[in-house]
Order: sequence, then C-alpha cells, then structure tokens
Amino acid sequence: MTKKKKSIKTKKNKRILLFIILILFVLIASVFGKYITSSIHDFFLRSKEFYFYSDKLKEEGATYQVENWSGVDSYEIVVNMNSRSNNLNVTSYDIDYDITYSYSDNVICNISKTSGTIPASTNADSFNVVLTPNTALDTGDTVWVEITATSKGPYKKTITGRFTLVVGKENLSYAIDDSPNNPYLELKITNTLSYYTVNQAFGSHRVGDRITIDEYLSLSEEDKQKCYSTRVNINFDPRNVLIDISNGTYKDGTNVGTTKIDGYTYVNRFSLSIDAITSVNIRFYKTDITKDYTYTGEGTPIITVSTY
Repeated sequence: MTKKKKSIKTKKNKRILLFIILILFVLIASVFGKYITSSIHDFFLRSKEFYFYSDKLKEEGATYQVENWSGVDSYEIVVNMNSRSNNLNVTSYDIDYDITYSYSDNVICNISKTSGTIPASTNADSFNVVLTPNTALDTGDTVWVEITATSKGPYKKTITGRFTLVVGKENLSYAIDDSPNNPYLELKITNTLSYYTVNQAFGSHRVGDRITIDEYLSLSEEDKQKCYSTRVNINFDPRNVLIDISNGTYKDGTNVGTTKIDGYTYVNRFSLSIDAITSVNIRFYKTDITKDYTYTGEGTPIITVSTY
C-alpha cells in the first residue's frame, strides 16, 4: 500500500473515531444534563419547604407488578400522599394537586377523587383506585393502570406510578436485587393480598375475620394494631450479609434474633408486618462484595422469607 493510500485511510479512521466520540459526548451530556437539571429543581423545591411525595408514585416514575391476582374480584390501590421529607422537614402550607389516570380496556377503573389537598395540619392525604374486570380473564392475562399526581402550585411537580396486575392467585413474593462488586443488596418483599386479617377481637370483628382495605383505613390506630395483612420471618447469616439497621423498615421489625461471631453480636433474623398491596425494600451490606446474591425465585436465596 502506498504512503498516499495509507494517509487517506488514516484520515478516514480518524474521522470515524471523532464521529463516534462526538456521539458519545452528546449522549453523556444529555443524560447528565437531565440529572443536573432534576437535582437543581429538587434543591429549589426543598429551599421553598415544598415536599410533594407519595408511597407509591415517584418523580422518575414507579412500576409495580402484582402477581397472582384473582382476575375476578375488584383490586384496590391505596395511594398515600404526603408533604414531608422527614419528621423535621415538612411543608408549612397546603398543597393542592390534580390526579389523572389511564388504564387498559379490560377493566373498569374508579377513583375516589380527581383532585386533593395535602393539608399543612397533617401533611398527609390519600386516594383510592379500584380496578374491576369488565370481561372474563384467564390465568396469565394482565390489566394495568397508570396514575399521575401533579401539584397545582405555586410550585409544580409531577409523580407517577404504573400498576400491572397479572391474573393468578394472591400471595407474597420476594426477590433480591444485587450485582458483583456492589457493596450492598436490596431485598424486595411484595404483598399482593388485598385484605387484612383480624388477629385480636374488637367491636363486631372476631379473630380470623377478613376486612377490606377501606375498612382497615377507617379503624382507629389502636384497632389497626389488632389486624395484619401478612407477617413474615426474615432469616440470614451475618457471615454473608449484615442488615442495615438504619433502614426504616427494619426499625419496624419485631422478634429480633441475634448470634455471636468471634465474640461480637449480630442480628440474624427478625419479623415484619407488611401492609396490603405494598412492597418494602430492605438493604443488606455484603461481607464479600464480589458475590452476586441476585434471587428471582429460582435456586437458594442468601436471605429467606417465610410467612407465619
């Protein structure tokens, strides 16, 4: 090959390389640009004491898949709204918001309201969405609803969530999200039961009675403590994973068990009550970060979850 041809080929390769670098730069700038813009917006809202949150709707969009739905009974989703970052940082004024939703054509969707107010007095509000099949559904069929809440002002924020129901049988499931060299993993427990069970008699309710979510929410705090949707035992070996004791979910745990290793005491089990139609995430730190403890239902999990 002549020097001239080599020079032309080299220039061509350089152009291709520069073009690839330019594309990568644009893509990276776009991703980080959105992140920076979002972070600045969040900082601005916090500086105005504006907190607009939900247990199920998120600014980046939340997705939920409920397995083993009966496909016959109505399914209720309770969306709790709040205007607090934590117990100390709360919004000192009312926040009005609008609710919009869309859903699949194989269900009827009823919503308790299309607008609401999170009052400064309680910093909390809620609304319900009920999905009812309008046609016969078979095992494996799915229905969905997407819910959006948007604050009216003076500051704007939109949070959304998409719920997909898969026809099957209501139950409890769990999975472990992990990857090699990640210092921690997350245990996700999902309760798809749409009712509560009375554990201690009160009023006209007897032990073993089932009550709906609406009935449960109307109870006093004292009577709520006498009911549960599902209760689980969580067991693990602290030689492999260590519970993040700062996790809010863990702080609600009971029946905490411990074991001693090399003279030190470690938590190795605890129990937890999980509300109806709710998912909880619990963080564990890995003693060997090179391990990958991902669990999706097959094999033997590093953390076991069982109902009681």
